[in-house]
Amino acid sequence: GCSISCLKQLITGKLQESVPDPELIDLIYCGRKLRDDQTLDFYGIQSGSTVHVLRKSWPEPDQKPEPVDKAAAVREFRVLHTALHSSPAYRDAVFKMLGNKESLDQIIVATPGLSSDPVALGVLQDKDLFSVFADPSMLDT
Repeated sequence: GCSISCLKQLITGKLQESVPDPELIDLIYCGRKLRDDQTLDFYGIQSGSTVHVLRKSWPEPDQKPEPVDKAAAVREFRVLHTALHSSPAYRDAVFKMLGNKESLDQIIVATPGLSSDPVALGVLQDKDLFSVFADPSMLDT
């Protein structure tokens, strides 16, 4: 019956030097961001379960863009494009995931620099743009 907010307080109590405030962290379990008002039982969290702790205010590291392996990128985009256009089930699953705010937030958190790229965010949030940008011929453009 322990709440997620109670778990956050326990975690920040153990990690006071690096995380002094429960409001500065998000907890992730099985790919889902845990809501403070829910309980561990609600999410099926048991003794031995792994819960990931993410700091909300984690500074983005300065990164130089890595050189793109154009041939590998074309192959990956071709696979994505083919799957999107040949499998309605796959396309629906991808769009359902991108339409889910929690899933999209997790993609943004896990991808350095994405939160500050309005074009990329727009592509992820619009089915038509996503389909166009998944086309390998758009890679050069």
